[in-house]
Amino acid sequence: MSSVRTTVLATIRRYGMISPRDAVLAAVSGGPDSVCMLHVLADLREELEFELKVAHLEHGFRGEESRADAAFVRDLAERLAIPFFCDEVSVPRFLLAQPMSAQDAARMLRYQFLVKVSKLEFCQRIATGHNADDQAETVLMRLLRGAGPDGLAGIPPKREGTIIRPLLAVWRSDVMAYLEERGLPWRTDATNLDSKYLRNEIRNEVMPLLERHNPNLRRALANVGTAMTDIAAHLGRLTDEALPRIVKRASLGQFVLDSTALGHYDEALRRCVFRRLFEALRPDLGPLPFRHVEGVLSMAREGRAGASVELPGGVTARLEHGALVIACGRQEAEFGERALCVPGSTAPEGSDLVIEASLVPREQLSDAVRSADESEAFFDWDALRPPLVLRPRREGDRFRPFGLEGTKTVKELLIDEKVAFSFRPLVPILCDADGILWVVGLRRADRAPVTDRTGTVLALKARRQEATPGTREGSPH
Repeated sequence: MSSVRTTVLATIRRYGMISPRDAVLAAVSGGPDSVCMLHVLADLREELEFELKVAHLEHGFRGEESRADAAFVRDLAERLAIPFFCDEVSVPRFLLAQPMSAQDAARMLRYQFLVKVSKLEFCQRIATGHNADDQAETVLMRLLRGAGPDGLAGIPPKREGTIIRPLLAVWRSDVMAYLEERGLPWRTDATNLDSKYLRNEIRNEVMPLLERHNPNLRRALANVGTAMTDIAAHLGRLTDEALPRIVKRASLGQFVLDSTALGHYDEALRRCVFRRLFEALRPDLGPLPFRHVEGVLSMAREGRAGASVELPGGVTARLEHGALVIACGRQEAEFGERALCVPGSTAPEGSDLVIEASLVPREQLSDAVRSADESEAFFDWDALRPPLVLRPRREGDRFRPFGLEGTKTVKELLIDEKVAFSFRPLVPILCDADGILWVVGLRRADRAPVTDRTGTVLALKARRQEATPGTREGSPH
């Protein structure tokens, strides 16, 4: 049994990468790493009882050479009797409309393709050919960029429960030896030699220079990645436990944090919280850079109301009324008036809320009405005066909140609920011909209550379109 096969099998078992009867989609570019991975997985599929499929994306970078890569992978899959799936995109054309690096664009489109194929083919896992050298290079690259624990964890063995890296403990030299011993051909991508890309510069120039001083540098960096993976996972679990205590409200593209609760945790965990919330607001961006994390941390430490910090992607962190608000600044514009669809879903333009409306018999909702939270509202349908519209707040808006004596301005409610100043224009207000019915997500008016005489109930549910801070398995790569 080869050392590569033994190492891959141990990695798969250590991280629970593949279960019996899984279907695994192998991402194969035709390069040495992915070719090695495919052959090893093909050798292991009977022992581990899984099904294997191959996917290849032609990126449109290198003309005939790129198309020859696709033909090579197709022939390889046919020789191994493995189903093959291929598609073609033009990354250069994509970059005309999307301002991002060519490598980032290629990676994004590649993963979109792999996820699409995996869903169509009912594959539980997507295997990529990242190896131990890739891990060392990633750790060094992120160290140069000032990454935190998540970044220094490098490439996770598993990501999102779907992406697996069976070769992650195998060195590139062992990959090459495996292929040469068996006389297995592979394709060479000339762009991997171009040092205008940071990763290639690190691989081709920086790493060899540093290895003159420390011949074991790659192993040391890979060990850092492994150690930081465990540390990042532990901090992630602590963050999962802390978030419900710290986040007072998650709505309208913002997270409102309890400053007092936040102060009960040490700075290491606060950093994790800030990174997690930023990732939830802008999942399309990478981890929040260290200097930005420190800026939010310093602001929270000083506790000066009104202070704010601008973060990447239009996100702002601001101290207001004893709370720390982290929100997408892109939502400062006011949305327009829109009729409420009954029944149906209505999304006010510019707001991150969707309001779902349904008409149901009262007897079907008695328990739901009693247990309603701030995201729900129920009204006696026959007591309302259409049309029902969603609109932004107007100067002087006043209503009688349900369960309270007297009236209150909407402005006073927003202040009491600690809604960030820049987000107050984004809070939808539901009205009928007689006035305010519901300050959506905050408080309903005392009008048209559901009683024993109610026949039909208008049931409303507000939900956010934005991502929420969930659990994490590792840094994306």
